[in-house]
Amino acid sequence: MNYEELLNLLDMEHPADLAYFEQFAELAESDEDITLEAIQELVAGLDEGVLAELTEGYFEDLLRFVPDEEADLFTLLQSIGTTLATLAQEDSETEEGGAAYAEELYKFRNWFLFENRVIRIDRDEHDQSEIPLMEALTNYRVRNFVEDDYDYDFSEALDYPLNEYIVSLSALADDEEEDDDDAEKQSPGHDIDFDDDFKEEEVDFSDDLDAEFDDHFH
Repeated sequence: MNYEELLNLLDMEHPADLAYFEQFAELAESDEDITLEAIQELVAGLDEGVLAELTEGYFEDLLRFVPDEEADLFTLLQSIGTTLATLAQEDSETEEGGAAYAEELYKFRNWFLFENRVIRIDRDEHDQSEIPLMEALTNYRVRNFVEDDYDYDFSEALDYPLNEYIVSLSALADDEEEDDDDAEKQSPGHDIDFDDDFKEEEVDFSDDLDAEFDDHFH
């Protein structure tokens, strides 16, 4: 699917028309074979703030589909969403921003929609089949409303190719959070603990001032 066909799929005339959750969900979940070039061209014309907000909203909603016992999968999807939202905040015209975002979204779509990573186990027949992660999460989500005779093994789905750029972004986010915590601890209204060496330096400094005061007035 090329760029013009992608715009038609999303019911848009221009990239700036991408403003709704449903449009982004269609972009992320459509089983059409959307080319990387089409995604890159679309992202290049988007407002980075809007793109980041839509990305965050989509992944927050997606995390609600993850089974409670699948903590590793939850963390992985959360990391992917955080990375994409961070990339979206970059200048969409730079290689570090728009191109990197498009490549990561393209990779996510392939992993999420087309790779058969989840093992579905028939409880009655004990047969196994492999299905994409999106299909498994959707089935699991509706099992409270529709009878589902399957169990799901998500362990193979955890094999997502996180690259060094993603890891560095996550580390940067952690460092910024730690810096914010340190700043909060030292802001007015918080007690600051000084070490003994600093206290000794304060005492010595006061003694020097007293000596200078005596020399000056005596």
